[in-house]
Amino acid sequence: MVKVNPSSSVVALAILIFGLSDLPLNAQQSEEFQPRNVISANPIGLLINTFNGEFERVISPTSTIGFGGSTSKYDAPTYPDAGPPPEPPATGTDEYGYPIFNYADPDYLQAYEAWEQNSQPIWEDIQYVNFDVFYRFYPGSSRTRTYRAPIGWAFGIKAGVTSVDGAGVGDGTYIGYGFDVNRSWVLGPNENFYIGLGFGLKRLVGVPKVDTDWGRESALAGKIPWIGGDLYSTIRVINVGFVF
Repeated sequence: MVKVNPSSSVVALAILIFGLSDLPLNAQQSEEFQPRNVISANPIGLLINTFNGEFERVISPTSTIGFGGSTSKYDAPTYPDAGPPPEPPATGTDEYGYPIFNYADPDYLQAYEAWEQNSQPIWEDIQYVNFDVFYRFYPGSSRTRTYRAPIGWAFGIKAGVTSVDGAGVGDGTYIGYGFDVNRSWVLGPNENFYIGLGFGLKRLVGVPKVDTDWGRESALAGKIPWIGGDLYSTIRVINVGFVF
């Protein structure tokens, strides 16, 4: 695990970014551009024990900065190593010399039942909490450049921290970085109702490795939804909110 204070690093980065966003504009820009804000959240996620919210600030005709957080709690299976299944006793050989097994042997049936029970997955409650600061670029069109809200396609970069609890060896807080692709709209008579969709990937730094039957893997493999491990996906299913 990275031996730094990830929370302090992200807070410092957020303060720097939002401090720069308040730098004065030149006279022409001040007349043409007025910063706006968007606050949004994902109501659908509440139905599946997931929540995410964002604050986004327009800082130029084609760019925004912001911060967002998400949390999710879910069950993940862990498969214990019960070893190979027991073999039934041989009672002899057939005409070709192959052994004949007695699958009705009581001791074999008892051993096989115990092996099945020991092979059942163990379900663990895992929770992760994520916080990022981000920058998004809106290449835009004439509609996007109305500067009233972040509208249209956006390509963003982000950095932050992710905390995982309940994952065993993978428990901890990690620095992460990644990117996302988003699409957003504003609706309503005053164009102040916001809808946004997005997909991205985030890479965690310092996640320990563990030995498995498939080789050496991340301790978070299969522990975080959608991809898991050092690299996992971030999805804004439907974020709704307001422009102000």
